[in-house]
Order: sequence, then C-alpha cells, then structure tokens
Amino acid sequence: MIAFIGLGHMGAPMARRLLSAGAELVVWNRTRSRAVPLAGAGARIADTPAAAAAGADIVITMLSGPPAVESVLFGPDGVLSAPGSRCLVEMSTIGPAAVHGIAARLPAGVSLVDAPVAGGVRQAEAGALRILAGGDAPDLERVAPALAPLGTVLRCGGVGSGASAKMVANTALIGGMALLAEILELAGLLALPQTLTLDVLSHGPLASLLDRAQAPGGHFTLALAAKDLTLALTSPASGLPVTTAAHATLQTAAAHNPGHDLRTLTNLTAPQPR
Repeated sequence: MIAFIGLGHMGAPMARRLLSAGAELVVWNRTRSRAVPLAGAGARIADTPAAAAAGADIVITMLSGPPAVESVLFGPDGVLSAPGSRCLVEMSTIGPAAVHGIAARLPAGVSLVDAPVAGGVRQAEAGALRILAGGDAPDLERVAPALAPLGTVLRCGGVGSGASAKMVANTALIGGMALLAEILELAGLLALPQTLTLDVLSHGPLASLLDRAQAPGGHFTLALAAKDLTLALTSPASGLPVTTAAHATLQTAAAHNPGHDLRTLTNLTAPQPR
C-alpha cells in the first residue's frame, strides 16, 4: 500500500496517476476537501498523517516546503508516530540540508529516498515528470515501481543528492526567469518593438525560458520561487551574487503578489493568482 500526503496542484494529479496504475492508495491532505475527488477514484482518505502511514509500505510526501514537511512527519499524529517499517519518499522541494536532517531523525525500520521532481502540472497529469532521486540502491529499487507511473527516474546518488539536483535546477530556472524579465525591461527602455525583441530572444540562449514565460497555465508561484532561492542561499553554496540579486527581485514580487505564477515576472502573460 502507498500513502500519499499532500494533494496540492502537483500532488493531486500525481496521486491520480498512481490510482490509474492500480495502486492501493491512502491519502491525506490538510484541507480534506481536496482529497474527496480521489476517494471517488478509489483512494481511501485518512484522518491524520499517522493514519495514512499505518500499514503503508511506501509513504510519499509532496508538500510546500520544510515547515510543512516537518509538521507532517514529526508533528502530533505525524507519519513517524505510526509504528512499522516503511520507505519515506520525500518529493517536496526542501533542499539537501532538510533532507539530511530528516534522515538523521528516522526511527529504526524507516528508510528515506529524496525524490523531488522537475516539471509542472501538465507533466504530472501525463506521468511525464523527471524525478531526481537520491537514496541507497536497495531503497531506490524498492520504490521504483511506485515512481514509474509518475515519470522518469534519474538516480542522482545517495540521500540528499536528489534535493541537491533540484536546487540546482530551480536556481537556474528562477534566476533565468528574473534575467529574462530584466532583458525585456531593457528592450522596452530601448524602444524596441516587443515582436522584434521576442523574435531575437527566441533564437538565443533564453529561448526555452521565453517559451515557459509564454506558456498557458502555471502553478509555480512567486512565493514558492522565493522560498526555493532562500534554500539555495542558505545552503553551503551561499554567497552567490547573481542568485542573491534574483532572490531580492523575487522577494519584492512575492511581497506584492505571492500567488502569481513565476512567469508573471516577465509581463508576457496575464497574472494568475493562486
């Protein structure tokens, strides 16, 4: 049995993919109403994280950040208060320091794979995520069948390496989007027509970022992006001047519109509050 904890924009379609693949699934979410549609698809709703974990061989967490993970795992009625052996698959973006902190506190019989994902809601719905997995080889083998319906697994190394790879990927994405926004501002100051600017950029090194900035949908909020850069800057690799500047930009934007998608930095799409 698999327990899935956290049914937000990413978690809900991931859980649905597992149900479609025939998994026996129990789910928990802080807002219970988000779990109800999955119950109609065959999932059992648990009243607490501990109840979800009880009897589960694998527990997947997909939450907003370190405080939420800390609460769900170690808080009252948390996952780790449920007795028994299991493998915890931590798929949230919390950074390697938090992952190592969790690993150091696990009780006997509970192992850990950190497996944050690259990709958005559309990839989650299609089972096309790129899963950046870190852990001991036996644990990675153990959870491989559960992760297969969600996307392609890239084995990154030991515990914490998946979180490190995700930190690198997200810092590149967020920093690149902040740079793209500044370049578009520069083009405006130079009175370049937007159509010309977009044509020039679409044939350069920022082409993939430009595509993302113009794509429909999006659930990577400014607040979450600011959180991810905070993780990068409080890691052992702190003191990065470009990332520090991008972080300041994100903090300012998030303070005014925390629920808007990261793409709205560029003003190429209408704001989409979440």
